[in-house]
Amino acid sequence: MPTINTPSLTHTIVGVNVTLTVTYNAVFTAFERQLAGLGMTFHEHLDVFGIDPPGSLTGTQLATFPLATLAVTAGAGPQTIARSAQMVMTRAALDEDPAFGNPDEISVKIRIHSIGLPPPFTPDIFTNEEVLP
Repeated sequence: MPTINTPSLTHTIVGVNVTLTVTYNAVFTAFERQLAGLGMTFHEHLDVFGIDPPGSLTGTQLATFPLATLAVTAGAGPQTIARSAQMVMTRAALDEDPAFGNPDEISVKIRIHSIGLPPPFTPDIFTNEEVLP
């Protein structure tokens, strides 16, 4: 699977709306690029989480960015695709700590999903049944 590096989340607040901006690099190997040339596609999944306790990797999923297909091309050597995605949410939708004055810790989980590789096993097919005396 491709690797992800330099993930970053920034936000801008305008009135009651918050614009979340996620940036990262997706790095595809030469093998993955060849698979893309044969029809495999790669999709970006970005899920917004309210983090509790602060500093952990656990929390409540608050939203999901729209699905995006990454433009992986066939070729030799690795390919790096710089990604930037934005989503506008209300401040209230990001309120994962409802206590008054309690700050909200937000993070975005980044995953890349591939489609087009055959399953690791064929479906189970049985032969005819033989009866032993």
